[in-house]
Amino acid sequence: MKTFALDRKYIIAYWVTLATYIVAFTIMILTIGYSYNQSFENPWIRRIGLLIFLFGWLVWYLGRKKLGPDSVDIDPLGSISRKMLYPSHKNIHIKPPKVINNGIYSITRHPQYWGTVLFYIGLSIALASIPALVFSVLFVLPAHIWRAAVEEKMLMDLFGEKYIDYKEKVKH
Repeated sequence: MKTFALDRKYIIAYWVTLATYIVAFTIMILTIGYSYNQSFENPWIRRIGLLIFLFGWLVWYLGRKKLGPDSVDIDPLGSISRKMLYPSHKNIHIKPPKVINNGIYSITRHPQYWGTVLFYIGLSIALASIPALVFSVLFVLPAHIWRAAVEEKMLMDLFGEKYIDYKEKVKH
Protein backbone atom coordinates (compact mmCIF):
# COMPACT_ATOMS: atom_id res chain seq x y z
CA MET A 1 0.00 0.00 0.00
CA LYS A 2 1.29 3.45 -0.91
CA THR A 3 1.78 6.33 1.48
CA PHE A 4 -1.21 8.61 1.72
CA ALA A 5 -0.91 12.24 0.65
CA LEU A 6 -3.56 14.74 -0.30
CA ASP A 7 -2.66 16.06 -3.70
CA ARG A 8 -3.05 19.61 -4.93
CA LYS A 9 -6.00 18.77 -7.18
CA TYR A 10 -7.95 17.31 -4.25
CA ILE A 11 -7.27 20.35 -2.07
CA ILE A 12 -8.44 22.65 -4.89
CA ALA A 13 -11.55 20.49 -5.38
CA TYR A 14 -12.31 20.85 -1.68
CA TRP A 15 -12.02 24.65 -1.76
CA VAL A 16 -14.14 24.86 -4.92
CA THR A 17 -16.93 22.84 -3.29
CA LEU A 18 -16.70 24.95 -0.12
CA ALA A 19 -17.00 28.10 -2.25
CA THR A 20 -20.16 26.70 -3.88
CA TYR A 21 -21.68 26.14 -0.41
CA ILE A 22 -21.02 29.74 0.57
CA VAL A 23 -22.39 31.15 -2.69
CA ALA A 24 -25.47 28.87 -2.65
CA PHE A 25 -26.28 29.84 0.91
CA THR A 26 -25.75 33.52 0.17
CA ILE A 27 -28.02 33.34 -2.88
CA MET A 28 -30.61 31.51 -0.79
CA ILE A 29 -30.63 34.15 1.93
CA LEU A 30 -30.66 37.08 -0.52
CA THR A 31 -33.48 35.74 -2.71
CA ILE A 32 -36.03 34.52 -0.15
CA GLY A 33 -39.37 36.29 -0.51
CA TYR A 34 -39.02 37.68 -4.03
CA SER A 35 -41.98 37.38 -6.38
CA TYR A 36 -40.13 35.21 -8.89
CA ASN A 37 -40.11 32.45 -6.23
CA GLN A 38 -43.92 32.32 -6.07
CA SER A 39 -44.15 28.94 -7.80
CA PHE A 40 -42.32 27.46 -4.78
CA GLU A 41 -44.64 29.10 -2.23
CA ASN A 42 -46.97 26.09 -2.24
CA PRO A 43 -46.64 24.50 1.22
CA TRP A 44 -46.45 20.99 -0.27
CA ILE A 45 -43.55 21.91 -2.53
CA ARG A 46 -41.76 23.42 0.46
CA ARG A 47 -42.46 20.31 2.55
CA ILE A 48 -41.00 18.14 -0.19
CA GLY A 49 -37.95 20.42 -0.13
CA LEU A 50 -37.73 19.93 3.63
CA LEU A 51 -37.87 16.15 3.17
CA ILE A 52 -35.09 16.29 0.54
CA PHE A 53 -33.06 18.49 2.91
CA LEU A 54 -33.54 16.06 5.82
CA PHE A 55 -32.78 13.04 3.63
CA GLY A 56 -29.60 14.75 2.43
CA TRP A 57 -28.57 15.47 5.99
CA LEU A 58 -29.25 11.82 6.95
CA VAL A 59 -27.16 10.50 4.03
CA TRP A 60 -24.35 12.91 4.98
CA TYR A 61 -24.58 11.91 8.66
CA LEU A 62 -24.54 8.17 7.94
CA GLY A 63 -21.49 8.60 5.71
CA ARG A 64 -19.68 10.73 8.26
CA LYS A 65 -20.54 8.39 11.13
CA LYS A 66 -19.47 5.30 9.16
CA LEU A 67 -16.05 6.79 8.42
CA GLY A 68 -15.47 6.99 12.13
CA PRO A 69 -13.06 9.16 14.05
CA ASP A 70 -10.03 8.10 12.01
CA SER A 71 -11.17 9.62 8.73
CA VAL A 72 -8.97 12.05 6.85
CA ASP A 73 -10.09 15.66 6.74
CA ILE A 74 -8.39 18.62 5.14
CA ASP A 75 -11.22 20.96 5.87
CA PRO A 76 -12.45 22.79 8.94
CA LEU A 77 -16.01 21.51 8.44
CA GLY A 78 -14.80 17.89 8.50
CA SER A 79 -12.77 18.54 11.63
CA ILE A 80 -15.74 20.21 13.31
CA SER A 81 -18.10 17.37 12.41
CA ARG A 82 -15.57 14.79 13.66
CA LYS A 83 -15.33 16.66 17.00
CA MET A 84 -19.13 16.80 17.24
CA LEU A 85 -19.61 13.09 16.50
CA TYR A 86 -16.56 11.86 18.45
CA PRO A 87 -15.86 14.47 21.15
CA SER A 88 -13.56 12.27 23.22
CA HIS A 89 -11.44 11.03 20.30
CA LYS A 90 -7.97 12.59 20.35
CA ASN A 91 -5.99 10.78 17.64
CA ILE A 92 -6.05 12.27 14.17
CA HIS A 93 -4.68 9.86 11.61
CA ILE A 94 -3.20 11.04 8.35
CA LYS A 95 -3.68 7.70 6.62
CA PRO A 96 -7.03 6.01 6.03
CA PRO A 97 -6.85 2.52 7.54
CA LYS A 98 -8.91 0.67 4.91
CA VAL A 99 -11.58 0.92 2.23
CA ILE A 100 -14.93 1.47 3.94
CA ASN A 101 -17.38 -0.66 1.95
CA ASN A 102 -20.26 -1.42 4.29
CA GLY A 103 -23.20 0.50 5.72
CA ILE A 104 -24.12 3.49 3.55
CA TYR A 105 -20.88 2.90 1.63
CA SER A 106 -22.38 -0.31 0.24
CA ILE A 107 -24.99 1.89 -1.49
CA THR A 108 -22.93 4.90 -2.58
CA ARG A 109 -19.20 5.61 -2.64
CA HIS A 110 -19.62 9.28 -1.66
CA PRO A 111 -22.55 9.65 0.75
CA GLN A 112 -21.25 12.87 2.26
CA TYR A 113 -21.01 14.54 -1.14
CA TRP A 114 -24.42 13.37 -2.35
CA GLY A 115 -25.96 14.18 1.03
CA THR A 116 -24.58 17.71 0.82
CA VAL A 117 -25.94 18.19 -2.70
CA LEU A 118 -29.39 16.99 -1.58
CA PHE A 119 -29.10 19.23 1.48
CA TYR A 120 -28.62 22.34 -0.69
CA ILE A 121 -31.24 21.36 -3.25
CA GLY A 122 -33.79 20.57 -0.53
CA LEU A 123 -33.03 23.72 1.45
CA SER A 124 -33.41 25.83 -1.72
CA ILE A 125 -36.85 24.33 -2.32
CA ALA A 126 -37.90 24.49 1.36
CA LEU A 127 -36.93 28.18 1.55
CA ALA A 128 -38.52 28.88 -1.85
CA SER A 129 -35.39 30.18 -3.60
CA ILE A 130 -35.38 29.34 -7.28
CA PRO A 131 -32.01 31.09 -7.89
CA ALA A 132 -30.40 29.00 -5.12
CA LEU A 133 -31.93 25.82 -6.56
CA VAL A 134 -30.59 26.65 -10.02
CA PHE A 135 -27.15 27.46 -8.55
CA SER A 136 -27.16 24.21 -6.55
CA VAL A 137 -27.96 22.13 -9.63
CA LEU A 138 -25.60 23.99 -11.97
CA PHE A 139 -22.64 24.50 -9.61
CA VAL A 140 -22.86 22.58 -6.30
CA LEU A 141 -23.69 19.28 -8.02
CA PRO A 142 -20.96 19.49 -10.72
CA ALA A 143 -18.39 20.60 -8.12
CA HIS A 144 -19.15 17.46 -6.12
CA ILE A 145 -19.03 15.24 -9.18
CA TRP A 146 -15.59 16.68 -9.98
CA ARG A 147 -14.43 16.35 -6.36
CA ALA A 148 -15.60 12.73 -6.25
CA ALA A 149 -13.68 11.97 -9.46
CA VAL A 150 -10.52 13.54 -8.04
CA GLU A 151 -10.96 11.58 -4.81
CA GLU A 152 -11.58 8.34 -6.72
CA LYS A 153 -8.21 8.64 -8.45
CA MET A 154 -6.52 9.34 -5.15
CA LEU A 155 -8.20 6.32 -3.52
CA MET A 156 -7.33 4.04 -6.46
CA ASP A 157 -3.70 5.12 -6.17
CA LEU A 158 -3.77 4.49 -2.44
CA PHE A 159 -5.72 1.21 -2.21
CA GLY A 160 -5.21 -0.24 -5.70
CA GLU A 161 -7.21 -3.39 -6.48
CA LYS A 162 -9.20 -3.20 -3.24
CA TYR A 163 -10.68 0.12 -4.27
CA ILE A 164 -11.17 -0.92 -7.89
CA ASP A 165 -13.13 -3.99 -6.69
CA TYR A 166 -15.22 -1.80 -4.40
CA LYS A 167 -15.82 0.66 -7.24
CA GLU A 168 -17.11 -2.17 -9.45
CA LYS A 169 -19.52 -3.34 -6.74
CA VAL A 170 -20.83 0.11 -5.78
CA LYS A 171 -21.48 2.08 -8.93
CA HIS A 172 -22.23 5.56 -7.53
